[in-house]
Amino acid sequence: MRNTRVAEFLAGRRFDWTVAACMLIMALLPVGALRPWTNDLARVVLVPLVPVTHLGMFIRDRIRPPQQVFDSRAPETIALESELARARALYERARLELLALDDSLRSLRAVSTRAGLGASRLVEAVVGGTPEVGASASIVVLDRVRTPGVLFVNAGSRHGVTPGTPVFAEGDILVGLVADDVAAFVSPVVPATRLPSMSCRILPAEGSDPTRPMTAYPGAVLKPSSRDRWSAEVASASELSVGMIARIADERFPRSALGARVGRVVSVEPIEQVPLARRIEVEPILDTAELRTVVLVTEERAP
Repeated sequence: MRNTRVAEFLAGRRFDWTVAACMLIMALLPVGALRPWTNDLARVVLVPLVPVTHLGMFIRDRIRPPQQVFDSRAPETIALESELARARALYERARLELLALDDSLRSLRAVSTRAGLGASRLVEAVVGGTPEVGASASIVVLDRVRTPGVLFVNAGSRHGVTPGTPVFAEGDILVGLVADDVAAFVSPVVPATRLPSMSCRILPAEGSDPTRPMTAYPGAVLKPSSRDRWSAEVASASELSVGMIARIADERFPRSALGARVGRVVSVEPIEQVPLARRIEVEPILDTAELRTVVLVTEERAP
């Protein structure tokens, strides 16, 4: 009799509503309350599938054997790591070489614009230490300490370099002039701070005003002073302030050097004895100790 009632209950609508109510209650319960007993229930359901799972794993291992444990000390691993390190080094070197080529091209274009299209050509050179001893020196030793007061570049008479050739950096900054003793492949360069004097025109940093004559801007003869700087006495009532740029206006220099930047005004002081005169101090725009490459503007030789 009891079994009959149970069967009727399971086949009736009460059972359906009871199952639906239980499902609703379980859906509203938090996950933490269901996890302890649902995990065990899942294990019971998976028991009949264990033989099938084992068979599938066996077939998988036969078709594709499992890989061996990675050994970082294996010769193959060491060789692959070496190849990877070499590839990275070559990649970074290529990027650095591309950057150096871009800088060289930009510098050459800037100097070419200044030099014009006359009978001059550009020679890019590396700045280094003292050259190798001997008359046949053809390289500049970069790992040596540079001689104070003079630079050496790996370009000489074979490249058309002659005494007095102007040397530029960053387009329009005059580094100095080539000295007299030019070798075949090496040339000494006297920095601008070591030259006896330079006639310059002191212009605003943003450039001169095209509506004003150039004579409206003060001129100065820069002479070397202490700390690798220049000093000059300016006898002019024109505007003169810190930050203005000194540009070459000396006819003794090659034509390609006229207008080149050499320094920046760092101090302006009055001169008591001469009320309208002022004493200025000019510092170089570039530090020659940090130079790596320069551009020389040489004169083409007549055929």
